[in-house]
Amino acid sequence: MKNFKDFLKNEINESISLDTKNRTELLVQSVYSKYASHYSKNQPEVVGWMDGSENSLIRNTKIYESGIDSNDSVLDVGCGVAHLYYFLENQGWKGDYLGIDPNKKAIDLIESKIPTICGTIEDLKDKTFDWAIASGVFNIGLKEKHTKFTIKKMIESSNKGTIFNMLNYPYGDDNYMSYKSEEIVKWLKTFDHRKIKIVEGYMEDNAEFTIYFYKV
Repeated sequence: MKNFKDFLKNEINESISLDTKNRTELLVQSVYSKYASHYSKNQPEVVGWMDGSENSLIRNTKIYESGIDSNDSVLDVGCGVAHLYYFLENQGWKGDYLGIDPNKKAIDLIESKIPTICGTIEDLKDKTFDWAIASGVFNIGLKEKHTKFTIKKMIESSNKGTIFNMLNYPYGDDNYMSYKSEEIVKWLKTFDHRKIKIVEGYMEDNAEFTIYFYKV
């Protein structure tokens, strides 16, 4: 019975994995590749942040305030054009970085000195980093099962912790995915962790929240 349960679990994971990849590819083709073609790489709109540079800065600040040390390694999931890399560098951070994004048009805009992969988190295999970070990745296109699958992969790929943001439920536009922070935390508690923190109130309309998931 145990072997059958393991087999069934693997089959379900593989099915979600394939579905996640397919949805991600569709999202890139229909939305994000157009942003990368239309906007300058220095604009937040190039990766779909349509609410301006100030809010983009606030989001990156909340990510950094999680406790990223100057020499920590960072995996940037859905890195876009690597805006997070430059932000961290401006804070004095000097750690290893890998940006991963399925949007080749965005990846092609990134300076060659910045390590990147065109793909999804599953293309990393067994490589790990101190922190796995995703900003703006779970707002559109992916359903809850795809989002949780990706976050689980991020947790497995991180040594110190995982950081991500989400839109607060209810959100005014049904085209976007939104979540209740307490329900996400309840789910996260099923994974080994030292502490989980919800950060809210940093946007005027309280439209989103950031989660710090600490493993050590």
